Amino acid sequence: MKIRNTMELSMIAACLSDNYMLELYEFLRPLGKGYADALGQIAIWSHDFYNAYYEKMKRWEDFEDSEDNIYKAIDWDSFLIEWGNDKLLEFKAQHS
Repeated sequence: MKIRNTMELSMIAACLSDNYMLELYEFLRPLGKGYADALGQIAIWSHDFYNAYYEKMKRWEDFEDSEDNIYKAIDWDSFLIEWGNDKLLEFKAQHS
């Protein structure tokens, strides 16, 4: 079985993990969840981001000035980090 777009998904997951894995894991621990649960949530967010934004962001110059750049980010990583923060806050609100 070949998984499509692995490199792109891996880059998204790496950025989200670098920025939110520890906080997500620490939030989930008291709920009886572990590292694999946090990693699974990062994977879900990675797919969500890829499906919503990857094609739109292929040409950053066009995306940067578009209405889709809801964070007014100056680069791809900044947009993903802001988006990830929103996902983390939403997740915490849903599971508190």
